[in-house]
Amino acid sequence: MPRFALPITLALLTFAAPVAVAAPTGNFVADWSDDWAEALEGWKLSGQLTAATDSTSKGISETQGNGQLSGAATATRGGFYASARLKNVKSSDGSDYQSALAVGGRWTVGPDIHLNSQIIYKVNGGARPGSDTHFVEWQNEASRTFGRTTLKALTIWSPDSSGSTQEALYYELGAAQKLSDRWSVSGGLGERRTEPKRNYTAWNAGATLALNAKTSLDLRYYDTNRHEYSKAHGERLVLALQRRF
Repeated sequence: MPRFALPITLALLTFAAPVAVAAPTGNFVADWSDDWAEALEGWKLSGQLTAATDSTSKGISETQGNGQLSGAATATRGGFYASARLKNVKSSDGSDYQSALAVGGRWTVGPDIHLNSQIIYKVNGGARPGSDTHFVEWQNEASRTFGRTTLKALTIWSPDSSGSTQEALYYELGAAQKLSDRWSVSGGLGERRTEPKRNYTAWNAGATLALNAKTSLDLRYYDTNRHEYSKAHGERLVLALQRRF
């Protein structure tokens, strides 16, 4: 597909530990360990694993109705985070998995407004030779809580997406209602606009059960107004089990 020349600056975070050029001493290992401990101080590591009967990205299936396993590892310091992600997919270019690296930040405005912005570099693996498989997305999320009700907004923009898709924008508005300490219901309505034009509207509704503090089970219905585009745009019911570490 045609590509636009886009200046993309990748920020690399380097932690330089002091190195003493001297003969080894009995405290060399201890000093080295202390340097790394100081460099890593304040960072928190977390992870997430999800097993689902289908998959969803921007309102449509990524696996053509097949199951999906996905995982993510995230390092967080203050409001900044960096994440590595991997999941299986089934795309028209023949790719069967997608890897991603993301950097972003989270902020809280007052007690009830939460913001999250991230730049994500994605690669579709296993695609046919010559396929356009590398792309960048800018994702932004905002939410506000009113008692047991949370309103959400999401945007995902890419200047040059994968395959034949060039510029693409997806936006969604949603709401979640907490019914009890363990149960909640939620839904969303989204729209994707692309160039070349292949637009669609997507919606979802479902319920989530917190099995414990770090494990949840979600049952959700998805559909779009463009079933004629592909199997991925059809209606489906998805059961997803998620575990956070």
